[in-house]
Amino acid sequence: MIDISDIHMIKVISEVGSINKAAELLSVSQPTLSKKVSRLEQKINMELFFRDSAGMIPTETARLLLRKGDELKSQLDIIERQLELMANLVGGTVRVGVGPIIEQDILPKALLDFAEQDYKFKISVVTMSSEGLLDALKKSQIDIAIGPFAGNDVPSEFITPFMNYDKLVAAVRKDHELAKEKNVSLEVLMKYKSITPNIPKSLGSQVTELLRGRPLDPVIICDNYNMAKTIVANSDYVTAGPETLFHKEFASGELVKLDFQTEVFWQCRCLLKPENLLIPVVKEVVELFSQYMLAEGGEDN
Repeated sequence: MIDISDIHMIKVISEVGSINKAAELLSVSQPTLSKKVSRLEQKINMELFFRDSAGMIPTETARLLLRKGDELKSQLDIIERQLELMANLVGGTVRVGVGPIIEQDILPKALLDFAEQDYKFKISVVTMSSEGLLDALKKSQIDIAIGPFAGNDVPSEFITPFMNYDKLVAAVRKDHELAKEKNVSLEVLMKYKSITPNIPKSLGSQVTELLRGRPLDPVIICDNYNMAKTIVANSDYVTAGPETLFHKEFASGELVKLDFQTEVFWQCRCLLKPENLLIPVVKEVVELFSQYMLAEGGEDN
């Protein structure tokens, strides 16, 4: 009775509130569009619009169709993406979404491995928050998501073949008054001006517990650790993050590492839909990242 074109018609009329304007946008005549609306209303035996001097106002029936139509379009987009990947078993583009820290640690290593091989497909990468990654993966806007997810953050519809974790440490410049300390509490660290990334959901409860319910209140919120390290190295600002991000600066003495009195671990996971792992090009990209991650359960891959 109803198809996608009908729902698109209802959407356009609802947005512009006029049959004449909608007809222009849909490239049909006004009489033709009016007849299409009337026929559809006769089919479903319900009115789709209230007609008055204010224009065409959608009824609750039309609003329902628009809500369900958005869900249907999302499902069709997902199916189309699955078919596209299946049709391009050795080609096409694999879309990868990563969190900010993965972008600066694991991603460059995996992309360098990709660049050194003669793969017959492309990789497209976007950086998002953990919430954005989950939403994009659900809608098949990306094929693989690698982000700061704890085990209980992962929806049951996804699989997590690989994960990674790293100890969180603080970093200060070598002449900072904290530089002589071997370890520090998060409460003490937060007495100084700080630059930190947005705290991922997976770390939120740990940080809140260490701060005894007080909010983490950095002066600068920045997901770019290269920027953070530059500011810390040239000021009394402090920062914190996964230890691996500071290896070069700790080794050179440019920055000084401070362990936290209570250990806190950052963790990330590779997420994808089960059916995506059956597609060769997606599986190859997952294997590129897996070299720098652990098999879920803690075994080195």
